[in-house]
Amino acid sequence: MQKVALIGAKGQLGSDIVQYFSGLSGRYELTPLTRSDLDITNPEKVDHVLTSQKFDVVINSAAYVRVDDCEQEVNLAFNVNAIAALNVARACRDALCVYISTDYVFRGDRSHPYTETDMTAPINIYGTSKLTGEYLVQQTAKRSLILRISSVFGKAGASGKGGNFVETMLKKARAGDPIKVVNDIFMSPTYTYDVARLLDALLQEEPTGIIHGSNAGTCSWHEFATQVLSLAQIEHPIAPIPSALFPTTATRPMNSTLITDRLPQITNFKMRHWQEALSAYIQAR
Repeated sequence: MQKVALIGAKGQLGSDIVQYFSGLSGRYELTPLTRSDLDITNPEKVDHVLTSQKFDVVINSAAYVRVDDCEQEVNLAFNVNAIAALNVARACRDALCVYISTDYVFRGDRSHPYTETDMTAPINIYGTSKLTGEYLVQQTAKRSLILRISSVFGKAGASGKGGNFVETMLKKARAGDPIKVVNDIFMSPTYTYDVARLLDALLQEEPTGIIHGSNAGTCSWHEFATQVLSLAQIEHPIAPIPSALFPTTATRPMNSTLITDRLPQITNFKMRHWQEALSAYIQAR
């Protein structure tokens, strides 16, 4: 049985990890850690909590994910996404340090997807802070796994965002509100429950390095929104608009689609297509 510490246990991803791992009887002894349990920006507390038990794995799913706010809250973004990640990596000792990262470490200025070996070049503060976290974890922890995911949706919603994109679309459509969604930004939507399943498969092998763990396939945000309403059997128009007409504080990558070259070399587990994952999410609501 592996002793696993999970940081960010009440977050969108963390909640699904807790739920899924708890159902794997005899495989894990899971210690869920919330923000009230552990302030990861405090290195002394991090070291005390993570070394008080001899963990085999420490999963750090905590992050400051408000992409636009990161442009103004630069210190906060780096403190949580980078320096706190360093604190965790230092305290891992012999444990495998798993750091959850993002597609926003890429520039997103090309038409084809990014693999694990492609050059990173973030274009906003959030992506830069997460890439810095990747570097610090890799340079500090004896053993580390960087798992990049993208455009996540999960039943718990994102605590820092007050929900997720899927729920926002459903709420607006049911209220009869007009909906406009950009149609020229592409990504790989990712169901957090599937990431939890992937983590289980990976922990059986304990690989190190970088792995892309998004659901398969790619789509624009407009395509994603259209599929959300279709699966929920809601008829409501969604106007496609270019991103130039929807300015944001932080610049977004135009195509941050992720694919994996490494996963098939490590495990037989495959991330299902985003449409299948979205269907499962809608049915489970």
